[in-house]
Amino acid sequence: MGTSVIERHSGGLPPAGAPPPGEPFQRCLTSLSEALAEVVEVPAWSLTEEELVDRITVALRVRAGVDELVVRLVGSALERDLARLAGATSATAWLTHTLHVSRRCAGELVGHAKAFSGRVEATRRAWAAGRVSSEQARVIAEAIDRVGCDVAASAVARAEAHLIELAPQYSYDELRHLASHLVEVVDPVGAEAKLGASLEAEERRAWEGTVFRASRGVDGLGSFNGKMPNVQLDMLTTVLEAIAAPRRGDAVSPVFDLDGAGTDPASGPLTYAQRMGQAFVELIEHLPTDRLPQHGVANASIVVTMSLEQLQSGLGDASSDTGTPLSASQTRRLACNAALIPSVLGGRSRILDHGLARRLYDRHQRIALTVRDQGCVFPGCSRSPSWTEAHHIRPWSKGGPTDLDNGCLLCGYHHRLIHQGEWEVSMVADGFPSITPPARIDPARRPLRHARFRSRPQHLPLRT
Repeated sequence: MGTSVIERHSGGLPPAGAPPPGEPFQRCLTSLSEALAEVVEVPAWSLTEEELVDRITVALRVRAGVDELVVRLVGSALERDLARLAGATSATAWLTHTLHVSRRCAGELVGHAKAFSGRVEATRRAWAAGRVSSEQARVIAEAIDRVGCDVAASAVARAEAHLIELAPQYSYDELRHLASHLVEVVDPVGAEAKLGASLEAEERRAWEGTVFRASRGVDGLGSFNGKMPNVQLDMLTTVLEAIAAPRRGDAVSPVFDLDGAGTDPASGPLTYAQRMGQAFVELIEHLPTDRLPQHGVANASIVVTMSLEQLQSGLGDASSDTGTPLSASQTRRLACNAALIPSVLGGRSRILDHGLARRLYDRHQRIALTVRDQGCVFPGCSRSPSWTEAHHIRPWSKGGPTDLDNGCLLCGYHHRLIHQGEWEVSMVADGFPSITPPARIDPARRPLRHARFRSRPQHLPLRT
């Protein structure tokens, strides 16, 4: 079997039989290689803090442009079917052998190349210019692909341009959340059917790909790995975080310190992974084994949110309190045998029929706060609902009612910070809480919002 041009390439620039120096791709790559060689021995400590931040920012933009170029070249190789010509079983296997990268890296390159084989030229150009990262570019490309070819090209172009504009303002997870609801904005008529079909296909693939592998260790420590659908993973994580939560008095053996790091008297500080691992062991030890053959294990409680229209029609998608989307059929199935709690939303996404006034927030009010806040409301905090406490915005001792409009979720650390008095919580007119910093941080004391409140589907600022 003959060897391809890439297989003859041993890693240097230029390779054997390379195009002439005037060829644009070769000229670009040669210039990059020479420029990098100039700074390989230059120490970064010579930069000021401002310069260091600026250079990192620019370097990431350049990296995004290089990533786009690599994916575009790989895409051309896929179009020419070079893997088959080289006798490889797949494009991933060919790239793994030819470029000496891991199979995971090769698979990501192939996935990126396929995602950009469609109608996302504006995203590709923004990616090449470093205006969006590689991850953001793929999120936008996949969102546009889900819209379908039956939507007007002008509407799709406006949607793509809007997501590109939003990319610098949102984190990867927030942009992915916005993009997942793009079809509802550009195709409101067909959105229900498309989302439902897409989610059901995704759930089938997840079920078929579910695996569990375990092996006993000679040192007494067994190992396991596997895959499972996201909704069942959420159930497991919800239980483990409830067991391992820092403020839980009877949590697993460690004594947790105030910031949640945790310490074990025998081995010192515990990582999050260790706490979750020990919680998993505790969960297994307390399974109701006498009931397993007859009734199975009681599942974790997951709050599933859907609109009143979706509940009545059975169409579209629902969303768990952990952010995992579920199809209508999946929601109905889980409701039959799991501790699944439906939270029905009315107009303007207001929660219906939750909570009673009392000194402490009860279980139903906690569920409602979880649906609304989705975790600690302090800007930048990513603590999950199971690690939070219900806080009275206006203290109960000063006449503050125990209702949803006077409550919010705060993790233990930020709950203590708020009660120290410098930071303040207030409820804004749209029904979501905001945090006001002390004057020593912002003399104007401008209220701050958690980014998740800006990334709700109903707040997607795009209309076509």
